[in-house]
Amino acid sequence: MATDDGASTTFDSDEVKEMYCEECEKHGDGYTPAVAFCVDCVEYKCVTCQKYHKRQSKTHKIQDSDSMPQDFYFEKCSTHPQQLIKFYCSECSKEACQECKDTEHDKCSDVNHLPTLASGIQKSDDLKDLQQNLDRLSEEIKDTEKLLKAKSEVVDKQEEKATEICKEHADKLIETYIQQHQDLIDDFDKKMEETIARLKKERLELVQVLSEKERMFKNKITKAETVMKDEVVGTNTEFKVIKSEHLNLVGNLKVLTADLEQAQKLGQNSKLFIKLKSTKQLCENLHRNIEQIQQVSIQHYKFKTLNIQPTEQALESVTRLFTFKNVSAIERRVVFNFDINSHIDFISSSLVLSEQTLLTLDWNKCSLAIHKLGISYANCMNDTKFDSSPCDITKVSDYKVAVTFPNEKMIRMITFSEDMKGLDITDIPVNGNCTGIAYRNPYLVVSYWNPASVKILSMSGEVVKTFDKDDNGKKLFIEPWGLIVSPDNTMTYVSDVDKHTVTCLTFDGKVKAVYKDDQLRTPRQLAVDEYGSVYVCGLDSENIHQLSSDLTKVKILVDKSHGLDKPMSVAYCPNTKRLFVGMRNKIKVFHVSLE
Repeated sequence: MATDDGASTTFDSDEVKEMYCEECEKHGDGYTPAVAFCVDCVEYKCVTCQKYHKRQSKTHKIQDSDSMPQDFYFEKCSTHPQQLIKFYCSECSKEACQECKDTEHDKCSDVNHLPTLASGIQKSDDLKDLQQNLDRLSEEIKDTEKLLKAKSEVVDKQEEKATEICKEHADKLIETYIQQHQDLIDDFDKKMEETIARLKKERLELVQVLSEKERMFKNKITKAETVMKDEVVGTNTEFKVIKSEHLNLVGNLKVLTADLEQAQKLGQNSKLFIKLKSTKQLCENLHRNIEQIQQVSIQHYKFKTLNIQPTEQALESVTRLFTFKNVSAIERRVVFNFDINSHIDFISSSLVLSEQTLLTLDWNKCSLAIHKLGISYANCMNDTKFDSSPCDITKVSDYKVAVTFPNEKMIRMITFSEDMKGLDITDIPVNGNCTGIAYRNPYLVVSYWNPASVKILSMSGEVVKTFDKDDNGKKLFIEPWGLIVSPDNTMTYVSDVDKHTVTCLTFDGKVKAVYKDDQLRTPRQLAVDEYGSVYVCGLDSENIHQLSSDLTKVKILVDKSHGLDKPMSVAYCPNTKRLFVGMRNKIKVFHVSLE
């Protein structure tokens, strides 16, 4: 602040501190040096203002220039720029001007004059404790940096190794594939000697076709490499986030520590008091962050190449070149995409036939609906009616499905045309009320509620195996309903709506595991993803459970909070990572990703 008539200017960094009369400033009378301080009004006064103040407020306690607070805090209030910050509210942990005190802190019980409150801070236990804490924290930061470096090296090494294996295998496949074509060309060149004129044109056309196929194959290999690299880099995200947060907190601590040291060095006790409070809070945050770093575990994983036959047909048909498997179970999370509402009354089962096509069975309407899928919508393309209620559906090939009709004791093989408009139906009678169904080439796996069993059928309906009792002769099921086969075709998962269980069977009928949980009631349809995780639809528990391949509970993936209301079916699309949950009058579509 500056005084009139050439008086000295005073800032926080000046050696000479001089307070001005606040009464004169309020009335626009310039800046006059203060010679006294009214404890009751919490205001500095000049000689003249103090003289009149004594007359008007005879009971107020006055401190003269020798005894009044000398540690002046000249920061202005951000809310009221014309007001000085004079108070500190310990209840709100905030500084305040006179106007803030009268309005925002009028109900606070611990608002004190800042210079008075900060008078003993240089020798306070809080300052000593903070300085000691900063020293300890400095050592912890050094140890943490070593821990970060060690864990970062593990992450970097895994990513580097995965990338190296991916590139090496991709180069080998491309080389093998090109060599296959070169062998074809060499063989063709030998025949050219006999019919050179005719074969020149054919050779040129063949080279062009093979070149285009090579280009497409290289693109597919490159895309597969990119997808796998993205998956590798995406691992250990939690650790990387905590690491980034740590670096930010350490940077902020350095700035606050410098401000703290400067305020202490210059004897700016009020500013030191404010910085002390801010630094203590940051120290607490950094302590919590360090604990997270110490506790977070690195996600280890195995990266392998698939064993693919080095033939042209095998290389062209392959869709996945590598396997990327975490050592521990991987939790999923879902994000709601959209609802499918059209022509739905009572969904008993659903099936993802392709990325663009979803099939649903409606028990009440005795129908099969074909839905065309978009990014954020679904349209019903066709609706086929039946004489009785369909129960479950499974994919046999790109345009062929099998559907169970328990009341008719019938399985219907339905073949669609390529435009999904025409269809051909073949009936397969079965001995029992069939419910769930899954296709395991070249067999059908079918569950029955009467008699309660699971049977392996040939494609003509002949019973190959029957599973209804365990090794001890006890009944396996009471009312088996949903049924799904693992991606590797080694396991069959069966839901029992009466026992509230999911049972895992080998293809020979041996029980590998049984899942039962208080939070799963009346399990219906099942789905399985490309990693082997099993999704169970709980009708009465109104949720979707995610299980590992050995039926260990991973988490409840979807529940009432996601809008579920008596869910009866669940289907999964591995290409789009979508989960379709069917209810009485709609289907909810979720996007599934790794945690």
